[in-house]
Amino acid sequence: MDKLKFSDADARRKIISDLNTTFLVEAGAGSGKTKSLVDRMLSLLAAGECQIHNIAAVTFTRKAAAELKGRFQTELEKTVEVEKKSESRERLVQALRLLEQSFIGTIHSFCAKLLRERPIEIALDPDFEEMEEIENSIFREKCWHAFIDKEKEEGRFLEKELENVGLFPNDLKNCFETLSDYPEVKFKPGNDKQPDYKSLRKDLELFLLKAQDIVPKYRPEKGYDGLQSTMYSCFLRQKNLGFKDYRILMETYEILDKNPGLIQNRWPTAEQGKEFKEMFEAFQESTVREALREWREYRHLKVYLFLKPALEFFEKKRLTHAKLNFQDQLLFTSRLLRDNHKVREYFSSKFTHILVDEFQDTDPIQAEMLLYLTGEDTKELDWKKLRPRAGSLFLVGDPKQSIFRFRRADIDIYNLVKEQIIKSGGEVLLLKTNFRSLHSLRDWVNPVMRSVFDDKDSNKQYQAAYAPLETIRAGEGTFKGIYKITIPKQKRNLEKTIVDIDSERIAEFISWACKDNIELDRTKEEIKEGLVAKAQPSDFLILLRYRKKMDIYARALEKKDIPFEITGGDAFSKAEDIREIVN
Repeated sequence: MDKLKFSDADARRKIISDLNTTFLVEAGAGSGKTKSLVDRMLSLLAAGECQIHNIAAVTFTRKAAAELKGRFQTELEKTVEVEKKSESRERLVQALRLLEQSFIGTIHSFCAKLLRERPIEIALDPDFEEMEEIENSIFREKCWHAFIDKEKEEGRFLEKELENVGLFPNDLKNCFETLSDYPEVKFKPGNDKQPDYKSLRKDLELFLLKAQDIVPKYRPEKGYDGLQSTMYSCFLRQKNLGFKDYRILMETYEILDKNPGLIQNRWPTAEQGKEFKEMFEAFQESTVREALREWREYRHLKVYLFLKPALEFFEKKRLTHAKLNFQDQLLFTSRLLRDNHKVREYFSSKFTHILVDEFQDTDPIQAEMLLYLTGEDTKELDWKKLRPRAGSLFLVGDPKQSIFRFRRADIDIYNLVKEQIIKSGGEVLLLKTNFRSLHSLRDWVNPVMRSVFDDKDSNKQYQAAYAPLETIRAGEGTFKGIYKITIPKQKRNLEKTIVDIDSERIAEFISWACKDNIELDRTKEEIKEGLVAKAQPSDFLILLRYRKKMDIYARALEKKDIPFEITGGDAFSKAEDIREIVN
């Protein structure tokens, strides 16, 4: 067997033997992340380090939680059968008998479990309802309209204040929704000082006067370039609207806050075009950007005064109706653990071992909660100063897959917790061996990844270091490697024609492959599941950048009698019979 298989053997041994050490396991795709987590749980139980009800295994999706629970039960049953030590076997049998007492679930369901057990300390209705994302969206929509109606009735409605800065309540609805998704972020007020509109108007009119002497008065034969189009927009606004209304004035400044392109052959002379471009950029630097900063800060204050009570209204309504969204569950749990050290002591003794999968997806509040539960000092309020108790925390993740920044997952938080684990005497383990991919894929992927990731210290704070794919599967005698479909040059590069050819060629290849023309190198798990070496439709995955042409690929597969499942596309709604039903 390839020696690479054993390059991380020591790390894999530590996972199941060093049970009193806190670990962060960094593992790439196909390296057995979930297996390492299950193996750790079984070892803890067999060694008597804890009982089944002391374990909390946390994942980030329900599907992952269901898979982990099923896999853990299967492996527990197998281990009971082969365990030779009587004491260890007795512990495992007991764990199997009391399996339902363990917690294996999502981070949000874990939070809900803690809150339901100690609701009084956080002033929560014990019968609170957990809202899914869609339920939260519907409830938030109702609260938004209820807030506006209430403010109108009570005479506090700030519609006029918003209108004075060129805004209307509906313009702020998306902002309200975004802020409600990040309740832990403090919403700061802006500046109550108005910009000097009189001075700004004078500066703008002077600039436009100079510009009219330089910008061509007639449309060039090939049309305006970006710079000319921007200036003509401003000339027309000045002529038709004027700048007495400061909202129109500031909207015009917004138009000038761009980097419009210059095409020299659209100007009387190239020098004239370059000269005006320099003049335009100088005006941006000296006047436009500072004017817009002042204007935006002033508008921000009006937005703040309108949205702050709206957000408070939404929060109050959730509590009144005993409805908690995902963010509430995290924040209330973190607050419960932070502010009540007795509660923290209770849960720390109840859940002595916490294991987390896909840790790279953890956001700051989740990290905070995990450290409060496993920290040595149960009275420390600053979670960043906490050190996990030896062996209490086991995290598995792949920093290269930290892609959910839009959901607050942040590589900075990952690195911060990593540092805290190391300072507490814990260790970072690297699982390098990939059991899923073939050497041919490794040889293609590694050079690409090496050009994207690096090991420079200056970059480690912001992105993961390069970690090569180490494979053990050669796939001898099987179909393997990276192949490219080439399409001849098409007249006018018509997208529809290209997609038609591409979809037909892919369908043709899959059809050919499934007629016993290629063999695949199956893993042990696939063989156990009854998969044969011959290729079948379920072996193929077609990934598209955009979904708008997905139905064409579906129809191409259909023509070849290839069964398929489609996700994220609108092929179903585009089907002729479905269109007739809708009509």
